[in-house]
Formats: sequence, structure tokens, C-alpha cells
Amino acid sequence: MAKNIYLASTGPKSGKSIICLGLINAFRGMVTNVGYFKPIGQKYRANEIHDKESIMIKEIYGIEDELKYINPVSIKELNHYITSNDQETFFHKVQESYERVEKDKDIVIIDGTDYVGMKSSFEFDINADIANNLNAGVILIEDGYGKSIDEIYSGVLTGKDSFDEQSCDFLGVIVNKIEPERHSEVDQGLREKVEKLKIDYLGTVPCDSILPKPRLYDIARSLGAKILFGQDHLSNIAAETIIASMGFENALRYIHDGSLIITGGDRNEILLGCITSLISPSYPNISGIVLTGGLTPNNNIMELIETLSDLPLPIFSVKDNTIEAVNKINSLAIHVSSNDFQKIDIAKSLVHQHVDYEKINDKLKLEKIRKKTPDIFKYEILERACSEKKRIVLPEGEDDRTLKAAVWAEERKIADITLLGDKDLIMKKAVALGLKLDSGVDIINPGESQKFEDYVNTYYELRKHKHYTMDNAQDRMQDTIYYGTMMIYKGEADGLVSGAVNTTQHTIRPAFEIIKTKPDINNASSIFLMCLKDRVLVYGDCAIIPIPTAEQLSDIAITSADTAKDFGIDPYIAMLSYSTGKSGKGPEVDKVREATEIARQKRPDLLIEGPIQYDAAIDPDVARIKLPDSKVAGKATVFIFPDLNTGNNTYKAVQRSSGAIAIGPIIQGLKKPVNDLSRGCLVEDIVYTIAITAIQAQSK
Repeated sequence: MAKNIYLASTGPKSGKSIICLGLINAFRGMVTNVGYFKPIGQKYRANEIHDKESIMIKEIYGIEDELKYINPVSIKELNHYITSNDQETFFHKVQESYERVEKDKDIVIIDGTDYVGMKSSFEFDINADIANNLNAGVILIEDGYGKSIDEIYSGVLTGKDSFDEQSCDFLGVIVNKIEPERHSEVDQGLREKVEKLKIDYLGTVPCDSILPKPRLYDIARSLGAKILFGQDHLSNIAAETIIASMGFENALRYIHDGSLIITGGDRNEILLGCITSLISPSYPNISGIVLTGGLTPNNNIMELIETLSDLPLPIFSVKDNTIEAVNKINSLAIHVSSNDFQKIDIAKSLVHQHVDYEKINDKLKLEKIRKKTPDIFKYEILERACSEKKRIVLPEGEDDRTLKAAVWAEERKIADITLLGDKDLIMKKAVALGLKLDSGVDIINPGESQKFEDYVNTYYELRKHKHYTMDNAQDRMQDTIYYGTMMIYKGEADGLVSGAVNTTQHTIRPAFEIIKTKPDINNASSIFLMCLKDRVLVYGDCAIIPIPTAEQLSDIAITSADTAKDFGIDPYIAMLSYSTGKSGKGPEVDKVREATEIARQKRPDLLIEGPIQYDAAIDPDVARIKLPDSKVAGKATVFIFPDLNTGNNTYKAVQRSSGAIAIGPIIQGLKKPVNDLSRGCLVEDIVYTIAITAIQAQSK
């Protein structure tokens, strides 16, 4: 039977959905199945079928339950039940839907009402009744924005007393949306006052300036805009809206970083002036331009802007006049959407840092599972990275995804981050993306670094036997990946992550030249962590060695086993081939058989089976037929492929056909960790690779 948490507030706009999103993320790292239920949803437009928050959370977390069960009743329907004096039918519908959602769940997070559409006192009673009917413990979310400690405390007491009157099981309180500059003061002051009353204080969550601000994507959609330029930068945040109706030389005084400029479509001087300010490092970095009145620049201006292909500036045209456009933007209801990755990351991070979900779990007494589901595995990776912070260098600091990942990793305390690249450009891009690069993120331009000459000399000494000159060394150290790799060699960074822009060869070649492999390993190789629905497997080598020898295969097996251990996976190693045991003959099978014996001799402590077919390695029923006495067959966790062609195609086939998450390639066998990314990687992929690299560095 599921344990339940009912998230309730004492008024509207408490930020409850953000807390809900973060708590689901936290508990998905503890247990197998986390459910979400919102008994009463708010529909903001006549044509909407379901509550926006319900849709958002279902899509973000891939929840399989149908929306009609997740969100069974709307505010309008509830009002109908009330006016018809048919509350019994309402509660029956809620209970019936909940039972469908709750099935097979370890915990269900129940999202209370938003206090929109009915009297607050009555809505409060409805929340209390639902919590009791669903046997859920209540967590009170108290909005603290702009309130004194005494005002917040009074709200907490009122909420607690009201739930006590209804005999609800009260789990504790979270105070939300506290101004960052007041966070420490409020947290300490409230915690002392609340805990004196034997109320569990679960956290003080600061507000974030980005969460209530719209993306240009949301603005363009609401205005029915025609996108002229900057389609790839619609995630930019509009920190403020500025009407530019005067000459640009005067308008410039009112424009700040993150401003969205609203101006007539015929104001070419404003348009070009804004573009110039974006290019210049000395002027504000605006987030976008809205051209009103259905007017667009003439062909000459359009062609000029098109030549600026790297301009991170959305420009779109709307039919509304300037005042109409501004009014629509200002009245825009801001909701976090499933494609709003930046805000989702912020929400997860806020809860992770500031809510004591372990204390919540202590009250619920959930049994933490040991099965390595993808969510639990990813959760453990982040926790391990945070346990011993390492410095990770990101040579592709001018890439948008890398910038976002750097901020996320720093905010989640996953690692200390060094970005390499042009500092002015990186800072301007950060502003355009709505990112805050605080003091925890270092930015280094290799050519301007005080250590540049030392790095050049060191590289020359390392490579002069290969007939490299000082000019060659200077060229290499201008390259951010070579510079970052030298930082690791010098002990000024612990690991490197690259590949969002650069090729695999460009990422790993400097590591082979500077860092080199471990003394007992002759060959660097790679693995993918394959996160299937119910387990995590290791695939190697899928990225580095095209046609390995028997000796190289044995190295791949041994290093892959050690990597598996690093990530909490017990290594049962399957040396894959097209035959199992002694049934097959031929040079390829013989190579795998030889590699197996070499690996066993080098590491008698490891459980290794080979040659073995994939089905016999993973399926216990097949294993009982083909290798009944094997300690590996049927339960393999580490799969070693005979060549790169087989490995690369297999991991992609499994990934695409099963929906598995493939984390990697993770490069292994080097003295210090360097890891490659796919050029199609997402921000989340970069963050988890940073965490993995940090964990590898911990074990060095």
C-alpha cells in the first residue's frame, strides 16, 4: 500500500507546484514507483481539458497513468457538485481515480488545490477532507514572499491548527519563495519558533528570479507571433519588457540585461541599435525584440540580419499594436512547461538543496529499494558527486548547453566548474540565457591566462621526443581542450568533459598525449551505462577501439568491471560472441576465448564468462539450457563486445528500441578522468557526465 503526502497551502500562488515537482524528483531517487495525483485541477481556458500542472508533471516524469485519473475533477465540476449538494459523488470519483493511480506505487504525492475559483475557507475544508479520505499526511506550503518572520509564523500556526481541527496527520511545514538575501535569517528564525511547538520544520526555499519570468517561447506563442530570427534561442528569459518608442540613443538608458524590447515594426533604427548593443561587450544583453503592428523590416535590413548567423537574439513580428502586445505579455499566466528545461532544473535544484526530504521519509518510513532503476541510479550518481566535490573543466564554455549545465552543476553542488573560452562572450551568453554565473564558476581564456607560458613549456617537454616545437606547443595550448587537459595534468582540475561541439578524437587525443593510461592498463577504452527500466548494465567498448586484440579485450573487460564497481554495480562479466561456451569455432570466437583466459589470469577475483551469446548472458531461462553451471550466465551486468561495430550498434539498438537511457561514453583506463559527449547531447546529459567524471576523480 502506498504512503501518501498531501501538499496543501493556505492561499494562492504559494509555489506549491514547484515544491511538488522537486519532491517527486527526490523520492524517485529513493523508491521504485512514485505516483502523482491532483484531485482538483484548474483549467485556465475554456478549451483546456486538464490542469496544466498535471500535464507538466506527467510529461516530465513519463508517468503512465492517464490524465483523467491523475486529475479527475476540475474546479468547475466541483462547484457543480457543491451547488447540487452532491459531494458524495465528488468524493467517490476522487477515491476511484486515486485507487487507479495508487496501484503498484510506493508513494503518491497528492497536489492540493490552488485556491482559485471558490471561497478559501470552503476550499480548505475540501483539502482536509481529501487528505483524510486518502489517508495522506499533510505538508503545509507557506508563501513567505515579502512577509516578516512573525507574519509567516502566524500563517503556519493558522494552517497547522486548521488541519488539526480536521484531525489530519500533519507531517510538517515548508516555507517557500523567501527572498535570497533574507534566506538565512528567515530559516533560522522560523526554525527556532516552529520547532518549539513540536512542528517539523522541513525547509526554507528561496525564490528564484527566473521562475516567474516568461520565456520568449511562451510570449511568441501567446501573441501568435511570426518568428523572423533566433528560432534556436526562444528559451531566453524576458526579465522585463521595455517599450522603445523614443530614439535609440535615449531608449538605451532604459535597457538592461535581459530586457525584451517592444517596438514598432517600422523602427529600423531601434532594431539595428539593439542588435549592435548585443554584439558589443559594453552594452546590455537584451533577450529579444518584438516588432508590432504586423510590420517587418525591409529586404535590405532582413538580409543584413541574416548574415549574423550566430546572433542569439529572437526577433518576431506580431499583428498587435505596441500597447496591446505589452498588455498581453504582462497578463501572461506563467506556468512551468515540460519543455521548459531551465526552470525544471531550477525547481529540482531548489528542493534538493533546501527541503529535508530525508526527514519526510523518516516520518513515512518508506523502505528504500536496492534495485538499480534509472531514477535511483541517477539520484545516487548526483549524491556521490556531491559527497566529495571535485573541480571539472568544461572546454566548450561558449556552448549554450555547456553553460546551462555548468550553472546547474554548480547550484546542485555536484562539482566546482571551470569554463574555458572568451570570458566576455561567455558572460553575454549567460545573461541572454538568464543564467547566473556566480563565484563558484571560474572562467579562463587560455591565451590570456597567467599560466599559459608554463603550460606551453610543460607540453613542449612532454612532446619534444615526438619532434614538437615551441610553436606547436603554443598552438596546442591555445586549444581549450589541450589547455583543460593540461590543467588536469598540473593538478588544477580533477577531470574534463567535452564533446558537445568537438569530436571524440579531439576530446580524447590530448588525454593520450598528456595524461596517459594507468600503469597496469595498456589501452584506454569506453563504456556506456545502459539504464533500462529495471536495471543498469555496462556496455564496453562502444566508442574507442575499432577492432581490439585479445589482449585489448581483456583490458576492456577488467577496466569495465572496475568502472562498474565505481558506480555500485556488481560486475558479472560476459565476453560476447556469436557462440556460447565450446560450441563455436573460428578466429573471432577464438579471440574472445583467449581474451577471457587472459582476463581471468590477470584478475582471478572477477567473475568472467566467455565466449557467450547475449541471450545466454542476460536471460536466466536461456542460461539454464546453454550454460547451466555458469556463475555469470543469466545475470550478467557487464557486457564486453568483440568489436566497435557490434558494440556501437548494439547500444544504439537497445537505446532506441527499449527507451533505455545511455549515459556515456565514459572513458576508462586513463590516470585522470576525461569524458566525451554526444554532439546531440542535452543539458541533462552534460550534468550527469560531469557527476560521473567527479566520481571517477574521487576514486583516483
